[in-house]
Amino acid sequence: MLGPLKDLLGHHAWADAMFFHAWEKSTRVEDEELRTRTDHLVTTQEAFLKVLKGDPVAFPERPLPDFQQLKDRCEAGHQVFKALGHGLDAASLARTVRVPWFPEPPCLISVSDALLQVCLHSQHHRGQNMARLKALGAAPKNVDYIIWLWKQRPEARWML
Repeated sequence: MLGPLKDLLGHHAWADAMFFHAWEKSTRVEDEELRTRTDHLVTTQEAFLKVLKGDPVAFPERPLPDFQQLKDRCEAGHQVFKALGHGLDAASLARTVRVPWFPEPPCLISVSDALLQVCLHSQHHRGQNMARLKALGAAPKNVDYIIWLWKQRPEARWML
């Protein structure tokens, strides 16, 4: 499981970076729907990082971030996921964590399942965002996992 999970984390970072490039090129960086959904995506990634580190999770009210703030937060989160991925072994993947936003009954899952949820949740919303870019007349990117494999597992490039 360790190899495929590390691959998913690598794809996750690459696909998020590709989305931000497509969004930036769209000239629709102020689109409220994209900003709202991307804020949810990034906030969820940050919340799972806190869960994995054993830190308290809070969802404070704040103004909707702009494009650059979202991109910077997403990139920073992926740096933490990358470092976390380097330290994973069978024992750390099996460790149980509690997802606090599902209070009763408690949502207790393995670190492996938490990381898989992060990747799948982001993939879902990234797909919605790419569809939104297309609806706005922009050129979305194909960020399917197989494309990432075909391109020889490239690292995420946040700056072009």
